[in-house]
Amino acid sequence: MTTDNHAGAGIVELDVRPQLRSGEEPFTMIMDTFNALKPDETFVLHATIKPVPLIPKLEARGYESTCEQVSGDHWIVTFVPKSN
Repeated sequence: MTTDNHAGAGIVELDVRPQLRSGEEPFTMIMDTFNALKPDETFVLHATIKPVPLIPKLEARGYESTCEQVSGDHWIVTFVPKSN
């Protein structure tokens, strides 16, 4: 697991590609990181696949998402808090 909290930038990144490549299920790690976010922080997830089941779960908790496939096995999914 790689977590990078950019000081002052309000962005928390989590890279679960190593876990996915080794056959581990990173859902708990993802949710623990997400649940630790401050209300205004953006969550950036790096995965080997587009995490289709995860997206509506986090959107239902008040976030908008964008997905970008940067290579065959590298997806970047960004979750930004919705504006009120």
